[in-house]
This record gives sequence, C-alpha cells and structure tokens, in this order.
Amino acid sequence: MKRVLYTIIFAALTAVACREVTPEVLQGEAQCASVSLSSASVVLTMQSQSKTIFVASNRSEIDVKCSADWLDISVEDGKIVLYADENSEVTDRLAIVDVVAGAEPDTAVARLKVLQKGEGSQYLSAEGTANCYIAHSCASYSFDATVKGNGKGDGYSNYILKHGVKIKGATYATLAWEATYDGDKTRSTKIIEGEPLYNAEDGRVYFTTGESEGNALITIHNGAGETLWSWHIWVTDATPKVSYGKRLDWMDRNLGALTNAIGDIANRGMLYQWGRKEPFLPSYVEYMTVPRHSYDDNYNLLETEEEYYAIQAEIERVREQVNRVNTQVGNGNCTWNYVGNVPPVALEAPGNIEYAIQHPTTILGCRVDIPIGEYVFDWYLQQDLVGSGGMMQQSQSLLWGNAVAGTDYKSIFDPCPVGYAVPPCGAFGTLESGYACTYVDSEWQMSDHGWIWRGGNGDYFPNTGNLDVSGLIGETGERILYWTAETFGSGAESFGKSATLFEAFNDVYYGVYPILDPAEAGAWYSYGARCYAAPVRCVKEN
Repeated sequence: MKRVLYTIIFAALTAVACREVTPEVLQGEAQCASVSLSSASVVLTMQSQSKTIFVASNRSEIDVKCSADWLDISVEDGKIVLYADENSEVTDRLAIVDVVAGAEPDTAVARLKVLQKGEGSQYLSAEGTANCYIAHSCASYSFDATVKGNGKGDGYSNYILKHGVKIKGATYATLAWEATYDGDKTRSTKIIEGEPLYNAEDGRVYFTTGESEGNALITIHNGAGETLWSWHIWVTDATPKVSYGKRLDWMDRNLGALTNAIGDIANRGMLYQWGRKEPFLPSYVEYMTVPRHSYDDNYNLLETEEEYYAIQAEIERVREQVNRVNTQVGNGNCTWNYVGNVPPVALEAPGNIEYAIQHPTTILGCRVDIPIGEYVFDWYLQQDLVGSGGMMQQSQSLLWGNAVAGTDYKSIFDPCPVGYAVPPCGAFGTLESGYACTYVDSEWQMSDHGWIWRGGNGDYFPNTGNLDVSGLIGETGERILYWTAETFGSGAESFGKSATLFEAFNDVYYGVYPILDPAEAGAWYSYGARCYAAPVRCVKEN
C-alpha cells in the first residue's frame, strides 16, 4: 500500500486550540482553526484489521498525512477509517498520522499514533506487574500501565490510602530518557526504537527496543501533562541469572547492569535513592584506579605528612576525572536535575512521594533548615514523627517494604523487576541492638574496582559510585555502597537512614556509619542517608 493523503470536507463541530489572531482576523471569522480526535492512539492486531477514529473540527478542509506506507486511510463524514493488512514482521510497526485542519496560516494539528502488533510482540506483565521490566534488543513489548508497581503495600506511607494502586486518567506515554554505558554517547539513541504508545482500550504501554542494550524510562501522563507513573526498561540480551548466598537467591549483577565483569563500565547498573523506584545514571567515565591511604590495624596513618599530601593530591585528580554527572537522554524528552534540589517541606505521610513520582529525573536532597535539633537525611519526610510513647518514627517509613526475609514484603515502590525485590533485613549481616553497624570484612575480598563476596554467593560487587546527599556523584571505582530494604533503628538515632553495605577505612560493614559531625552532612560517612543514590543487587522473591 502507498502512503495516503486525503482532503476531507465536513461540517464544523467543536473548538479545541487557537493561534494568536489579530482584530482583522476576528472580523472575518469568530474562531481560529481547531481539530480533535476521539483517540490519540490506536493499536491494531497483527491480523488484517480496521478501526474508526472520529474527528471534530471547525474547519471544512482537513488534510490527513500518514508517515507509513503500510497503513491505508479512508475518509467518511466526521470519521477516519484506518486499515492495515496482516503484519508479517516480528516486531510491532508504528505510524504517525497528522490531521491538519484549516489552511495556512490558520491551521491546527492533531496527532494520532497507530501501532500494529508484530508476530513476536511480548506481554511483559504476564507474570505480574513491577516498576522494572527486562527486555531484549530488537523486539516489541507491552506492559500493564493500570497498576502502580506490584499493586501491593506502600510501607506504611499512607500513599495508597490517599491515591490507591490504580493509575487513573492516563492519556499518553513518553520516553523520558534512554542511555547505555558508552562514554561518547553514540549508542544511547538506540535503546528504544521510535516512541512508546499508551492504548486506553487495554491500558497497556507498547514499545519496541532498538539495536543497543541499555536502560530507559517510560512515563505515563494525564491530559494536563502530569506524570502519573514511570517504568524502568532494562534492555539486556543476557537474561540475569541467580546464585545462592546467605539464604537468598541473588541476581548475578546490579539492577540495570549489562554484565558483572570486573572493570567493565557496564557492570555499574542504576543508582537509587532509598525508597524510590526511579533510577538515576552512574558516571559515564571508564573505571580508573583511585589511590588509597595506608592504615595500620588501629586506623593510624602509615604515611609521612609529605606522602599523605602527595597521595591526596593524586586522589583528588583522579576523582575529578572519573566522577562525571551523566545526563544522557538519547531521544527522550526529560531534563536531569542532580544538584541543589530540595523537595517541598513534608512533615506528614505520604510526604514527598507524590513529588518524587512527578519528578522521576530529579534527585531530592535533604533539608537542614528545619529547627528540629538534628539533621534529617531523608527526602521523604524532613522531620521525625513522634509515635506512641514519644518514640521517634522517622525510620518506620518502610518504603521498600517490611523487609523480613521469608515474607512477601515487596512494595509498590520497589525498583526490582517481576519476581525480584530489594534485599531484606539481614541480607549482608545482622544489626545488633544498640549498634549502628556490624563488621563483615572477613566475608569480603578486595578486587579491582570492587569486592568479591567470599562469605556469600561468591559474586563480584563493583564500586559503582553514588550520588551523595547533595546530588554530587562520587566514589566511582573507589568504595562499595549497596542498599537493602532494612531500616535502621526505631528512634531518633536513625536521622533518616537505612542499612547499607558500605566500606570505611578499607574494611566492609553493614548498617550505617554513625554521624561524627552533623556540620559535615555531605561527607562520605553519612552512608545510609536515604538521600543517597546507590546501586541495588536484587534477590528472588520468596
């Protein structure tokens, strides 16, 4: 079939949009050109099929322009009939139809997306819904866009009580960003092929992947353009496997990584603020060796003053080169916001969850300007909540679920794909009552740009780098830092922190590093602050 261009004539119906008009124009006509469609998108089966779209316009002359030669368009009074032969291709195919009302310079345009499924189109939500879906390159997919996350709990945040688990009012989907692990960014436009499409009839989002592996974020919006939810698309041709360690089945790489090979930039995966589902990008620079200071068993420096300053100068030089903010978007339409973004003051649940959902590419910093006596390192709530008996309950915001191993704890904010969850309590070690962290160094062996978990599943955990409480990227290739779903403590000592696997003075610990000086809130020893964005190594759900 050939691409079709029709001029159709029918009575004026309703007005939707206007151009700026002059008094002279108004004398000749009361309204500027407008056009609207009964649907913004259409999905056709792979078999031969036709569908009808109703058109409303206040102009008698309407041009219909189609970008594809596989779609036929016929016109009746106030209607456009779309027809496609059987799609023999494996992947979906997408056509863009522009309906233009009026004549130059007074025109209005309504855009229609038409997708026809391919033979190999796959439904990613067949085994459940999640905030992340694993896909392969050069393939077509759809997923359920009516449910938030896995549709279960919200970690006592009252978000579900206020907003529910159903996504309502969706009208269209967009590609927020796409990125892969190449420093020169030449392949980042090839993760998602074309544009995602939301189909209101079945509540699904449809998309096709490109030739490159990587990561992407698809967002869904209402008619006012507000972001209602977002999904991480993890495009990897090597499906993740699992290995057993510490009573759990662990994914063989970081969430969003393409490999777990030592020294490979593609092993970093995505970075997550604790409790958020939205992924952030690691540094795009290849691994470099960052020098380390030498300590004895009592953490005393073994270097002279001159040696110390020489080593420190080299450390800062390498850090500057390797820690680069990653702003890849490919063909996406987002803007990354990393530094200096303090969310609104939120003193009660559900806190800044709505704000985080609506701003999926914005790092949310912590506030220190609220006179509560201590620093609070949480983006979600900026003040400790006083519960029964006067106990402080900041750490009871269990946004990634009530993470007890052996239970169904995964929440709607969990960033892991279907069948996986953020590691539960005790995943890397046991936190003893009254202690901020536990020493687990005997289980870990230092390796190039990371550590090997000899006491667990034997896998490599790279030093991926992280985004600190201010949104600055750092420690790429230098120190280990991994999130779990476990919260720290039940009192004011939590300061808005959660348990991490972290490194300090060349040793490995599990828990949080105690605050030595609140005046240095952005220092590395604020590990555990929920404003940090760090990697996640998912485990199989029970």
